[in-house]
Amino acid sequence: MRAVALCLAALLVRSQGTEDAALPEDDECSSGECAVDLLQKFQKAEYGEEWVQLIEGSTCPSGGSIPCEMRGSWRHFRFPAGVFAVPRQVSVPEKTVIEGVANPNSNDPRTKPNYRSQTVFVANSGVSNHRICYCQNLERTWEPLSPRNPYHCQSLTNEEVKRLRPGFLMYSNTLVKNIAYQGKDTTRPSDNGALCGGGVFETPGCVHNQCLFSHLITGNGQPVSNVRIENVRLNDFSNDPNHASQLAVWVAQTTAQAPTRDVHVTGLVAMFLHADGINFHGFVQDAKVQDTYIQNTGDDIYAVWGSHFDTRNILFERCVGVDAGRARQNHYGSCVAVYGAKEATFRDVTCFAPDQNRRDCYDPKNGGETCNGCLGIIKQSFDANYRGSVYDLSNPQSNGRPIVCNNEWRDGGLEVRVS
Repeated sequence: MRAVALCLAALLVRSQGTEDAALPEDDECSSGECAVDLLQKFQKAEYGEEWVQLIEGSTCPSGGSIPCEMRGSWRHFRFPAGVFAVPRQVSVPEKTVIEGVANPNSNDPRTKPNYRSQTVFVANSGVSNHRICYCQNLERTWEPLSPRNPYHCQSLTNEEVKRLRPGFLMYSNTLVKNIAYQGKDTTRPSDNGALCGGGVFETPGCVHNQCLFSHLITGNGQPVSNVRIENVRLNDFSNDPNHASQLAVWVAQTTAQAPTRDVHVTGLVAMFLHADGINFHGFVQDAKVQDTYIQNTGDDIYAVWGSHFDTRNILFERCVGVDAGRARQNHYGSCVAVYGAKEATFRDVTCFAPDQNRRDCYDPKNGGETCNGCLGIIKQSFDANYRGSVYDLSNPQSNGRPIVCNNEWRDGGLEVRVS
């Protein structure tokens, strides 16, 4: 039996304030073999961006301020407390571990850590132009291509994509743990309205969300497996509450026949995001999100976007979502959203939601249900297919709104259970 289970509650809470922090000076390294020299330079609290070539390389220097230890065939880098500049999307090669000095999160996820004793990665720049070329989507993605509905742009390059998505591109057998990250985007581009990425953590795949434009890919564009993200804190290092990333985690669709699998997220805290929280997109299997807290998103918080793929064995467990859609004035967003899946479970997920937006929801059908009209939505968008699926919403806690709504599937084979 295929099931999607929900255990949800909804209340209204406030977000917390933030502190200011100076950003590092940019440093340069022109040689790909400068790892040892770079390590000798890392004797200050603000480190610049030389660490990028260290991670993307193949060496494992044991000395310096970022010591590396070989554990079998794995490279394990231990980063000190300090601020590290992130100039672009950084590839984390296979069998690489990035570990910061300490877990930045406490029992209360809203409590800001003492950042002087944390490993912090800060984007050098961010997206502020709402009309920037970001995905090469159609102007109106719900309509076909036509002279009156062109693409936002057709000039995007892979180098531009890397620059627009500062963060970590995770390959197979990788781990990032015990770090904080600060994005600097101040808007969600209109070209990212039909989401195509921008996560702090991404996996390789297509730039366009339906894999149009085969030349536009992140990394090698292939599925990965065994990715771990543990004890990370996003977007409350800056004093500017509008500085953030697009998403926390984005698993990209690929053109391969095999799934991206075994992506595990544990202990993630995100205080502000311009788009979704976590989105498993395309052909994904055996993914877990546990003990995670995400607030103030511009869209859905916990999302499975499996479309028509055999996306299964997805688990969200002991997660908290606060104020879905708040970052975009509640124009769209739900705590839990499914856009096609064969098997997914949402267990012990608690939601604190703003009032339903019935006035100017971007999706006005059904009284604006997709603007916090309920706790979980079931969408048929983007070729979502639910034949043979069962949605088991266990232990719902009533808040006066439906537990599930906006169920657009009308072709049969989907059973929704509330118990």
